[in-house]
Amino acid sequence: MIKKINLKLIMLSVLSLCAIAALGFGSYVLYYIIPSGFQSRHAEGPKVLTELLHMAEQSKPFNPDPYIASTYRPENPLYQPVLEIQRHRWDIAEKLLEPLAEKGNADAMFWLAEITYGSPYRASRAAHLYQKSAELGNPYAALRLDVDNSDCQRFMFGYCKEKWGKLGRKLLKQRADNSDVKAAYYLLKLDMNEFSNSAEVHKKLEKLVTENAKQYYYHPLIRLIRTYLGGSSYSPYLDRNKEISTEQWKILMQFAMLAANNNFPPAVAKYIYSNDNMTPKGYLSKVIGQSILLEGKPYTCASYYNEIENKKRSNLILGGACALAVTHFEKRNFTNFDLFQSILSRKKITPLSADEINQAKTLSEKIIEEQTPVIYIDEMNSERM
Repeated sequence: MIKKINLKLIMLSVLSLCAIAALGFGSYVLYYIIPSGFQSRHAEGPKVLTELLHMAEQSKPFNPDPYIASTYRPENPLYQPVLEIQRHRWDIAEKLLEPLAEKGNADAMFWLAEITYGSPYRASRAAHLYQKSAELGNPYAALRLDVDNSDCQRFMFGYCKEKWGKLGRKLLKQRADNSDVKAAYYLLKLDMNEFSNSAEVHKKLEKLVTENAKQYYYHPLIRLIRTYLGGSSYSPYLDRNKEISTEQWKILMQFAMLAANNNFPPAVAKYIYSNDNMTPKGYLSKVIGQSILLEGKPYTCASYYNEIENKKRSNLILGGACALAVTHFEKRNFTNFDLFQSILSRKKITPLSADEINQAKTLSEKIIEEQTPVIYIDEMNSERM
């Protein structure tokens, strides 16, 4: 009798566990597979960004102000050190930032910490720089020390506290309340949950992306373009591997050209360079030329002249000049120019001769002289590694 009762209890327990598991799986399906209002709005595609699309349609190459989308302008004391960070010349940047940080410049402290915390031997120094910068009002420094920040947990474990995350949000809100649309965008991103948010939250995201684009701040737009290209959790689960339509591609490329026309090099490297068939005839050649002057992504110019169908030696010399212009600022044994030459060899194209290298050097000197470098990294897009 006891054995029968025990068997019944065991069976009831097993059935209960199965029911709980089924309920849990059902909840998972409801949460992740059935689209939220946010995801349903995203599924409507980029055409919902009507104001941004109108801006893109009115845009023409190129804005006469080369620094219109630059994080800092040349007259700002942070321009040169942050440019050196962008060039991966942290040795130069550190020397330029230290005197500014010593004078109490909170942003200089942030950037100095950015190029410090990757080393386990300098984590303490980086954390203290972030702390001081945050205490002086820099929200992005505070967020670096948030307990939920994976980089903090990896490199500065022991300094990551919930209080810093709260301070970061508080400082962002203060800036957002004072019409700082960049701060408002990142504040929204911190608390956004695409699996449960409503369509209204997506509309707020659309508005903030548009408002930032009006201020020539294009990182939010570049990020949003990526979410429409497939695989993003912004899209309904069942749509993530679905190819976007040609019409949607054209709209997204118009957005990318809006940023490129206003001198934002990442738009060229991320989207325009690899989707030339979606741009007007001759546009890529123009935008590559502009990217050279803005000191855009190092590989874009050299790769373009290396890959265009017409393999004229004059084009290869220009590609070599682009690579040499980048090499001028590098400090490593295997330079971009070395890479350029090796790619030519790999493609069974004769590398530049000594005479052609001299021609490329002359061209590179002219490029460097005429460049107006744009700083496209910032506190939330530092590309530090």
